[in-house]
Amino acid sequence: MTLIYKQFQSGFGVPSPSPFCMKGEIYLKMAGADYVSEIVDDPRKAPKGKLPYLVDNHAEIADTALIKRHLENTYGVDFDAGLTMEERAVAHAMARMTEERLYWVTLYSRWIDDHNWPIIKDFWFGDMPPVLRNIVPIIARKQVQKGLQAQGLGRHSTPDIYAFGAADLEALSVQLGQKAFMFGDQPSSLDATAYPAITNSLIEALPGPLLDTAKSHSNFAPYVARCQALWFPDLDG
Repeated sequence: MTLIYKQFQSGFGVPSPSPFCMKGEIYLKMAGADYVSEIVDDPRKAPKGKLPYLVDNHAEIADTALIKRHLENTYGVDFDAGLTMEERAVAHAMARMTEERLYWVTLYSRWIDDHNWPIIKDFWFGDMPPVLRNIVPIIARKQVQKGLQAQGLGRHSTPDIYAFGAADLEALSVQLGQKAFMFGDQPSSLDATAYPAITNSLIEALPGPLLDTAKSHSNFAPYVARCQALWFPDLDG
């Protein structure tokens, strides 16, 4: 049976400007799943109002953590085969760091930072009719701002926010070192989280402190190239 993977459109030279959409698709690729990707323009239509989500035999699985669990339990996939219990714990903790803080720094750099906001606004809303194009981005930006405040990151100063992101990128760079992937020659669940976060931090069209920090780590670009060749070889630059 073919699975259906619902996600945002691609853009900015990366498989998806949503690290979570990338992550879920990488899980499907790692699992060797037979799937088709469908683009959803309005995430409000998703089961939990967010993307991505997976449709498997009429069951809708929303949230990448639950997609991972579904693939593990339904198809017997072990995304961390070969890792020790200690390495699995490190993978879990670093993934949480990446998603619970670095992701929010990325969100801030795009939706709140006044330099990048016009670029993001045009990307997501530029094709809307004029009236909607003038109203919807304002509403969406306020929702992101409220989310950042609720999460806590948005309560800090801009320099502190980018410093938090720099610390997380440093941790990922140290973990990667000179290895092919985060734990050696074979990718693991951490790579499904780390690669999307890193490649989204390296988008040249979205300049600023996050991009500058990501580019300062010389092991990131080769890592991104390896991951792209493995999972998204047909991606146009």
